Amino acid sequence: MGFLRCAFTCVILALFFVWTGSGRSVFEWMRPDNFDEIMDKLSSVTEENCRSKPKHELELPGASVSQKPRYNMLLTSVIYSNRSQLLHLHNMALNRAHYYSFIYQRLNRSVDFNYQPGLMYLYMSATADVTASEGFLNGSAIFFDNHCYYPNWYNKILDFNKTTPLFGPRAWREDDYAETTNYLREPTNRTVDIHDYGAGWNKNYSNQAYKTAPWYSPWMPDITGEQDSLTKFTYVVGIKFSNKTGTFIDNEFVAIPYFGPPQPGINDREENSPSLPVQWSKPYFDCGRSNKWIVTASAPVVEYMPRYSPFIHLRRPRTVAVSAMDIEFERIDINPCPISDGNPEPNYFAGTARCKPTTMCEVIPGYGFRRGGYQCVCKPGYYYPWWHDGPFLGIEIEQATGTEYDAWFDCLAVEEQMVPPNEMPSFVERKKRSSSLQDRFIDVISAADSSPRVSMGKLSTTENAGKRQKRSASKKVNKLVAKRSAFKTVKQRMQERRFIPRYPGEKRFMRHKRDLFDQEMYSRMEKILYRKQTTNKENCMTKPDYELYLPGDAGYGADKRFEAEARTALRLAHFLCDFLQNIDEYEDFGSVRGDKRLNETHIFGEVLANVMSNFKILGSGVFFDRYKFRMSPPINNTDPRFVHGITREYFGPFAYTYMSADTDGLEKFRALDYAGLKSPYTQKRWFRDMKARWQTNFEGLKQYTAKPMVRSDPNGTSLVRWEHYPLKYFAPKYEHGEWLRPTFKCDGMVDEWVVTYIAPFFGTNALKTRLEFHGVVTVDVKLDFLEIHQCPGDYSVANAFKNTARCHFKSQYCIPLPLQTPTQRYLRGGYKCECRQGYEYPFNDLSWFFDGQMMEEEYNKMLRGEPNRYDTLKCRIAGAASITLSWVLLSISSFIYLLWTRI
Repeated sequence: MGFLRCAFTCVILALFFVWTGSGRSVFEWMRPDNFDEIMDKLSSVTEENCRSKPKHELELPGASVSQKPRYNMLLTSVIYSNRSQLLHLHNMALNRAHYYSFIYQRLNRSVDFNYQPGLMYLYMSATADVTASEGFLNGSAIFFDNHCYYPNWYNKILDFNKTTPLFGPRAWREDDYAETTNYLREPTNRTVDIHDYGAGWNKNYSNQAYKTAPWYSPWMPDITGEQDSLTKFTYVVGIKFSNKTGTFIDNEFVAIPYFGPPQPGINDREENSPSLPVQWSKPYFDCGRSNKWIVTASAPVVEYMPRYSPFIHLRRPRTVAVSAMDIEFERIDINPCPISDGNPEPNYFAGTARCKPTTMCEVIPGYGFRRGGYQCVCKPGYYYPWWHDGPFLGIEIEQATGTEYDAWFDCLAVEEQMVPPNEMPSFVERKKRSSSLQDRFIDVISAADSSPRVSMGKLSTTENAGKRQKRSASKKVNKLVAKRSAFKTVKQRMQERRFIPRYPGEKRFMRHKRDLFDQEMYSRMEKILYRKQTTNKENCMTKPDYELYLPGDAGYGADKRFEAEARTALRLAHFLCDFLQNIDEYEDFGSVRGDKRLNETHIFGEVLANVMSNFKILGSGVFFDRYKFRMSPPINNTDPRFVHGITREYFGPFAYTYMSADTDGLEKFRALDYAGLKSPYTQKRWFRDMKARWQTNFEGLKQYTAKPMVRSDPNGTSLVRWEHYPLKYFAPKYEHGEWLRPTFKCDGMVDEWVVTYIAPFFGTNALKTRLEFHGVVTVDVKLDFLEIHQCPGDYSVANAFKNTARCHFKSQYCIPLPLQTPTQRYLRGGYKCECRQGYEYPFNDLSWFFDGQMMEEEYNKMLRGEPNRYDTLKCRIAGAASITLSWVLLSISSFIYLLWTRI
């Protein structure tokens, strides 16, 4: 009987599960979408079968990478954090294109041939791009067109003015977990492979049959010259040289024109227009090389061709090479939210988020190519249920079963919403805020001083009835007069600063509660912003030195916001470390010659490229320590730059951008040698501090490894190892640099509020036996691009603006919100106040939070005594959830209960 009862129960339960739908797969609610389609393509191509695949199977749709940065839209559009990697990729490709275009046209004479960048210069430059940009890019290369590269390292087997068929050094970050020296078997991200793509078995990347060269056809071959006016822009940079400490050769800047990447206007909005300086490739499989799905940003390198010819009038600027920067496709964030203003078309993954109709989709950066990189926030008119605090995370939704998805991740409707008034009615009269209670008592006492003191003598019986009320009032007044001095003491204490508990149990000198508004911090923020706004290039010379600085905590967030700009300086520091520690100008390997020393044109070109490739960088410099810069041998004895020999006492090329008033406000670029200034830069505090930190202690530096593979002959028959294999060098990490406090550079050049990043670089002594501090690399980033964070922060966070948000923290919490002003973000109001759990947004105004700018504006109106609605900008207590009844489940449950009791 017991067995039959159990069997009958199991049958009933099975019928119940089938009836309610629970017999289906728990993940059947997830339908295939475009993400699954791309995932299938990624899985179908491997290292073993990629050579047999047709070209179209090795590419993904161009729309699979959305919101690509465009050069002419960078100052008019907001670049969100989920596109910071692509922006750095864009700027680095433009950086190398500017540098090689400048250096090859500047050193274009036959006498300059030996002082052009050599083999290891190109290899080490690509290596530094990769090692210094950890987390941003994975590969760097420069690819030359057919017979457009003149090698200067072949001594005997290649005549002067001869070219190589192809030349393409490319560096790629290697997964070094299997290295013999890596005993932990964990990738270090400090090993780089460098191969010449113009040599070996698969070398002709200019051929149409070459499947993995999407960066070649947009720029090369440049033979007809039909689009020279569109694809080649004339730049003019001014340089002021110095050949003696404290003086310049010329007091005026020497104008140096050169052709470079195009510089389109804002009207050119096409994504792959030929006038854009940086082109984006489709995601493609790098078959036979890195064997990864990668995306490439490429920019053109321009040079006069033919280079050395007696018929100079036949030369023209020609695109001879392309600078390419690579990133793995899986590292790029996708945007699964529906198409909107912040998520424009084309976007192949738009609409793949699984938010419910009562919620909206927001992107979460840092997820790369995987599901869950979003969150679902409540739509206007809805609020979060009591069992869930904050937005529904996409990673939770993607892992939910069908039953969980149906039951959860929904917002509740807000009932009886209010409509906010557009402006305060004219008939509403707001009285001025009254004085304090102590002041009221003092006013009463002052009024009582003018009245005579009431006599307390014995009164006649006939007067008792008529003056009883006056007697009672007189007693009260006399008590107030007797305590008059005590009230004065209270008022004096109120005027002084005293401790007021912010929450129960808080004592004097205790830390403030984290989620409370701090009036002292707010007043300090006002002073900081006032100093910044009242200091400009017209009055900076009249201000004392201390007013040209802001507190160090006023630059909070620069290390995160400007990390890409700082890594531009770190890239140059890595290159100088690699070059100074490994290059010997006297090395000769038979048919191959080692590189020459650095010359001043190289360094001037590097700092100019840093400034010209990034709108946020206003200045960049390389400052060598005293007698640490060894120049190349003199070209001729009459060159005034080499009067004092090969080793310079000071050498500090600094490039900056400025607005030209005579050309309708266009940006121009200049550079000068700080050695020509009267005061040496080695006495500056930022240089002395960095030198004191790294002069004798190199314990924190990291060792990087480069594995260069070079061509065996000028034709590139095969790849062989370089004579020194592998190359190792010590260089700083990003954390080893230093961010200086915000400063107004009143030097007649930058004349702006900037934050400066300083990175050290190191060489070796004359005997190459030990490391030495050789100098620093700096970048000056415009302070206006920095966002201030007013939300609450821990006491240990050095942020001058924390705890200044005007949210009502009992019912709201603060979230940083980027301002929609691309060129001016150092402003108040960059936050939003969202409702806490158990509260709801009360207004019907197509929003679900209170904007920080509105909160700041209404608060200032309240302080000025103007009509405002600051007191209404709060969240109200949410209503209770309604109770619903399912008659189907009630009927089934009753039926099962009756069967069970009958059995």
